[in-house]
Amino acid sequence: MKALQALMWVASGVVGLGLLGCDLTIGRSSPQRVYVAQPQPDYVIVGEAPPALIVEQRSSPPSGDYIWIDGYWDWNGRQYAWLGGHWDRPPHEHYIWVAPRYESYQQGYRYTRGQWREEQRGDQRRDRR
Repeated sequence: MKALQALMWVASGVVGLGLLGCDLTIGRSSPQRVYVAQPQPDYVIVGEAPPALIVEQRSSPPSGDYIWIDGYWDWNGRQYAWLGGHWDRPPHEHYIWVAPRYESYQQGYRYTRGQWREEQRGDQRRDRR
């Protein structure tokens, strides 16, 4: 009888602690929080057209595995900022640079940032000189 009463007290204590939100895991790690990234659109809508492109002089490449990335106007959330042309090395073999795009869209422009991406069949290779 006393064993049954003791078991009842332990069971009610466990239930009470559980209701208070205590973690009763014994001999294993606590649950981990998992954050799931929501997909973001690959463009932003900007109310104004970018300024005229700036003509830049292309320097010599540092080595044969660099490609020239033309300068462009980048939207920083408040205004356009010029990012000058430069030589850059692809982050991985078979990656190509996709230049930024500004497309007329409703009452503004849809701006898609430039990015590196894996080369697909049918892609035209850019001049590396």
